[in-house]
Amino acid sequence: MLKSNTNKTQQTKPQFGRLTAAALLFLAFALSGCYRYKNQILFQGLKDTTYTASMQQPKPIIQRGDQLSIMVYGLDDKTTAYFNAPMGGGQAGMMMQQSGQGGGGMMGYIVNEEGTIEFPKLGTINILGYTHEQLRDTLQNRLTPWIKDPIVNVRMLNFRVTFMTTTHAQTVFIMNQKTNILQFLGMVGGIQWTDRKDNILIIRQIDSVRQVIHVDFTNKEIFNSPVYYLQPNDIVYVEPNKLKFVESNVAVISLVTSITSTISILVLFINNLGK
Repeated sequence: MLKSNTNKTQQTKPQFGRLTAAALLFLAFALSGCYRYKNQILFQGLKDTTYTASMQQPKPIIQRGDQLSIMVYGLDDKTTAYFNAPMGGGQAGMMMQQSGQGGGGMMGYIVNEEGTIEFPKLGTINILGYTHEQLRDTLQNRLTPWIKDPIVNVRMLNFRVTFMTTTHAQTVFIMNQKTNILQFLGMVGGIQWTDRKDNILIIRQIDSVRQVIHVDFTNKEIFNSPVYYLQPNDIVYVEPNKLKFVESNVAVISLVTSITSTISILVLFINNLGK
């Protein structure tokens, strides 16, 4: 009777090990099978034809913390030089170029928590909620007592966008303020094949209003998306697909399989010793 039980143990343990390994492998194949080849193809539905491209881009709204370059031009260089002198104190900001293109620091007007800047001769100006064009027009009108036919150029110095995945995150300073999301993905290395392309998240905040927009890169309608052109402080989040889960856990699956096989061999060895 004891010999019969021993034989049963010898048969059950190896079978258990093989079944466990088989179950883990089946799980890996099942999860990987959920990700189809078609999901890798971008802009599905585009045909060989001519499309009318919309060049309209939402105008950036000046917000707290923005760093602005404001340059004044006119017929008298000496007068305009006064308005273009580097500002000191709390209004001047130093931004080191972090785009990898080198360069030194750039001075600019920082919009404080009250939404104001200090401008020469004009004093404190509340610019919160202005577009760059509105600020330009306002300054050109208010500078006429000192400069004949002034021309003002307003540009944002800290136009930055953050890219996030499950494995890393990076913030990129945008030099061309008419950068679309496809160009931005080219800057950060694109979307990996183990990332979802049909549910990319764009988080956009304008002052106290936060927008959350889902974008499908496998659909041609991406070109008509309201977030096709990026805005300052946008966050682009790419989530992993199920295959990423398999890739991340393949080491664990292999380890469990190895442990199971080792236990099975040990059980056989111990049972053989007991004979």
